[in-house]
Amino acid sequence: MSNARLDQDAKRRIARAVAGGETLSDPSEAEAAVMLARSAERRLRARTIPNALMVSVGTTLVWVLVVALPATLGSGVHPSALLAGLGVGALLFAVILLLGQRQIRLVRQAERGNQRMLDSRRGQRPGTPPFRPPGPRRQPAHEPRPSERRDPPS
Repeated sequence: MSNARLDQDAKRRIARAVAGGETLSDPSEAEAAVMLARSAERRLRARTIPNALMVSVGTTLVWVLVVALPATLGSGVHPSALLAGLGVGALLFAVILLLGQRQIRLVRQAERGNQRMLDSRRGQRPGTPPFRPPGPRRQPAHEPRPSERRDPPS
């Protein structure tokens, strides 16, 4: 289904599903979900590091101006206050990167699930497993292997 034919509610539902890493239940919307997931992944990859740098540098500067500078002016240089500001900035940078990577992983998961659904509807490509909706899977009953058999001694 093309993007032009989707109504606003469908677009919102698809966007929420992609952001949450979910596979859609309606195969007619899967193509739009795959395109949206690919676009979102490119956008996230392009923006994660610059955003993390801006937040961590901004926080470090605020820390230095609000905490370290007044402490330094009041009673001399406090290296621990300066190091704490750098530590807060580095911690924020790492947290934002981790959250960005998590979101990229969720988007890729949604893309793969919806792509599998599309592939299963179009006819299975060689080497790809058939689409299975998420949820509990039944374990096939099997014969015990020779090492598992407990035959009584003769």
